Order: sequence, then structure tokens, then C-alpha cells
Amino acid sequence: MTTDPRTGAPSAERHWVLIETGGNQRYIFGSNRMRHVVGASQLVHEVGTEWAREAVDRLGLPYDPVVMTASGKALLLVDSPDTGHAVIRTVSERALAETPGLRVTGVVGPPFDPMDDTAHEKARVETYRLQARVRAARPDPLVRDRVFPWHRLCRDSGQPAEREEVYSDAEPSVPTSAGMLARSRARRRARNRLVGKLTGRLAQVVPAHLDVLRHSGWVAVIHADGNGVGGLFRGFVQNVAEAEYGDRNRPVSLETHRRYQRDVARELDDATWDAVRDAIADLLARWREDDLRERLLPIVVGGDDVTLACDAALAVPFLRAFADAFARHTAERPTLSAVARAATGHPGLTASAGFAVVKSHHPFGTAYNLAEALTVSAKRFKDGERALAGFDFHVAHASSLRDLAELREYVQNGDGTRVARHAGPYLFGRAAALPDELRHRSVELLDEVSGWLGPDGWLTAAQAHTLREAADRGLAEYRHQLALLVGRATDPDRAHRLLDVQRDPVTEAEPDPEPFLRLFDALHLRGLRLQAPELAAAGSVSNGGVA
Repeated sequence: MTTDPRTGAPSAERHWVLIETGGNQRYIFGSNRMRHVVGASQLVHEVGTEWAREAVDRLGLPYDPVVMTASGKALLLVDSPDTGHAVIRTVSERALAETPGLRVTGVVGPPFDPMDDTAHEKARVETYRLQARVRAARPDPLVRDRVFPWHRLCRDSGQPAEREEVYSDAEPSVPTSAGMLARSRARRRARNRLVGKLTGRLAQVVPAHLDVLRHSGWVAVIHADGNGVGGLFRGFVQNVAEAEYGDRNRPVSLETHRRYQRDVARELDDATWDAVRDAIADLLARWREDDLRERLLPIVVGGDDVTLACDAALAVPFLRAFADAFARHTAERPTLSAVARAATGHPGLTASAGFAVVKSHHPFGTAYNLAEALTVSAKRFKDGERALAGFDFHVAHASSLRDLAELREYVQNGDGTRVARHAGPYLFGRAAALPDELRHRSVELLDEVSGWLGPDGWLTAAQAHTLREAADRGLAEYRHQLALLVGRATDPDRAHRLLDVQRDPVTEAEPDPEPFLRLFDALHLRGLRLQAPELAAAGSVSNGGVA
């Protein structure tokens, strides 16, 4: 008979318990008011990190079943199905009462022998599959809020209103649903958590009132995501075996599995927060504190995900500093670094991002969807099997946004040629450090072109716009105008090389890559300026929009 090494008693069956929120994107970004967005993110965070732990404490178990907690997710290990169901029931009932509209699904996985080193991973995988099936079978939360003709409707969600809410002295109270009221109540806890995480002078960038984000006319909605993080958890036990024993095929004990699950989740979250703090500190080193006050609002920071809104002029500097810090901090965490090396061959992780630059009253959900699609675009370049850190962006001059595929359609010129008005994605780091076939996508080259457009550059705004208009007439006309202008540059050959039509290398996946121009992106980013505080105050926006 085998025994439990913790108690010496005969070993009993164990069960994984998974509690996870679903539809997070729709829940968090389902309103156009910043207070609702930030409050919803806080509620998702609390379900995984606080509510599961509090439910366990209420049961008074003689052991700690919590393996891992994260924003919107908790993984536990219990000795009976009844214990798992009790935890799920407590969290679910609380969600119904305190977070109307948020989907929280919990399952108890199949039993397994804790002394069998090959059983716990199979049971964990089956638990995740079961959770996905149960979540898919549940009716949508909107079904619980059916609308009848006599209902007053919430202006922000379209659901039945519970009561009226006052957003500011400048506008009348409006009917608001229970779900939006819950988000509003959570916003103060959200701000307190942000201020506590950032601490000191870093916290000055967070708006005092979450409905008001100071900006200079354009707001960037940023979504950043770690590259290859999913690969750490696919075949997690094999990666743990490699990290712990140097042998991917060696069985891993349940206790070792549990320890790595807990430590990797904690270290990844800590590394991401440290990277955010370093990026904000880098901004404060570039600008005066008064210039940055209330200009940046983290919305989601959890695991390897970061979503924030900021003055558009801060987007690229923030992302460059964040990507560098994320790689550094993930490499410094011992357990995370060991698993990352086992999964990717590198001790640290990279991060890519996308951001949508919009006017302040643009629908937040639409801007976020575009930023997420741009993040996917930024992840497509690799050095071997490892995704390279980079970013992609779009400046929305139109009042409505289409899907990225439609926005990135190539423009047919008057002479029948096609050329893209964007050059992204851009890869972080020096061009010389990138693979030869990808050096033309280095952000370093974009910086160089942007410098030519500055007050000390050789290319005036009028001449740059002449080039842009020539591109609309055809590539031949563009190249003719470019030949007339590059003679003014210090290095005409290099100027011609960077401003000329670019193409990616021919590959099997893309045998005929379309041409693109770097000039358009340089002009877009050059137009994003951080105004002085007295000017930016006039641009502050409250009550609606991404600000």
C-alpha cells in the first residue's frame, strides 16, 4: 500500500479544480466608459486572486488546496469532489451577486492517484477539457437579462436598468444596469491597486478620476502579450522535467508539478508588473513629471498580458522600454527562466504589442479589438522557433474602424501598381542584431526616417507630403520625386534606400510579397506630440470614449 508523504496515511485520490472567468474581453470592454472598463478588469482579477482563496479559507480545510491563482483563474488540488464543489459553489454564488454578467465556470476534474507520477498531468489536461465543454454548454449571461417593452434600458449596455447613475456634474443621471453599477463600484479598488502596484512617483501617471485621461488630442489603446508563453504550458510537465532533471521523459511528482505551477504563475505576473514599472520610470526619465501626470492608465496587467490607454505620444517609448524590461525580468526569475529555457531554448521571454491610435471618443471596444489584431500581426516574425519582440500600429483618421484585414488592403495607384501605406510590424532592437532578412523591419530605421522629418532634418513637412501625394499617383511618380529630394540628405544613398519601396524576402508562404513604404508610418508618429500640461488640460476628456 502506498502512503501520502505529507501525513503517512494511506494515499487518497486527488482532484484538480479549475475556476475560470469566460468572455473576459466582452465583459471588460463592453462599455465605452473608462470607469466601467477598469472596474470590470478589477472584478475579473478578484475572482481568481481573491475570491477563490477566501472561499477556501471559509471551508477551514486542514491543508492548502490552492495551487495557482491569477487574474480570472484559480487552480486547486482537493481530496474529494465535495470539497471542490463547495469552493466552486461559493465563488459562483458570489459572482452572481457581485458581478452580474461575468461568466464564472468551475469544474472538478477526474480522480487520480497522487502517488502515480504519470497520472496527475493526464488528469489536469482532462480538467481543462471538461471546463471548456461545461463553459460552452452554459447559456449566455445575457439570457438572464431579458428585455421587455416596459424596461428602461442602460445607456451603456442596452440591458435592463437597475437605477440611475451620475457620472459628472456636467451631465444628467442616466439609467444604468446592475452589471455596470458593479463595475463602477469596483473602480476605486482598481485605482487603489494600481497606485499600490506602481508606488511613489510612478503612480502620478494614473488619472485621479478614471473617467478622465489627459491627452494631446490622440489616445493610444495598447495591448501587449508575451511571445511563446502558451508553449510553456503546452507540455508543461515535460518542460518541468527538463528544468528539474535535465530529462524531458522523466516522470515528475505531483508535488514538483504543483510547485512549478505556482512559481511560474507568480514569477510571470511579477516580471510583467516589474516591466510595466520600468517602462513608466523610463517615461519619467524622458519627460517632466508634470507633463506625464494622469496620462497613462493600466487596465489589464496579469500574467503576460498588458492592456492600457495613454496619450498616443507615449505609446512607442513605453513599448520599447516594456519589451526590453520584460525580456530582462523574465530571464531573472529562476523557475520561470528554467521552464522558458526548456520550452524555447532561451532563458527569457519576448513580448510583442499592437496599438490603435484613436480620437478620445472612439469606442473603446473597437479600438481594443484592433490593438489585439495588431498584436497578432506583430508576432509573425521569428528567429528560428522564437518569436521576435516587435509592435504594429494603426492611426485611425476615420470615425469608424474596420477589421485589420480591410484596413491593410493595398491601395491601387493610378498607374495600376499597388503599395501599402504602412510598413509594420516593426521589430525592437538594432538592425544589426536581427536576422539578415528582417533587418529592414527594425524600429531603428523608423527612428532614422523620423529624424529626417524633424526640425533639424533635411526633409521638410511640405516635401514629405509631396512624396506622399506622389505615392498616390504611382510608384514611378514616387520614385521620381524621391530622386529629386534625396540629394539634400547627408547620405543620399542611405536616404534613398530607406525611403524607397520595401519588400519582404520571398518565402514559400509569401512567394510574391507586396511592396510597402516606411514614410507613411514616420509621418503618422511624427504628428503625435506630447503637449505642455496647460494645453493638454484642454484636451482632457471625461464621460465617454477611451478617455
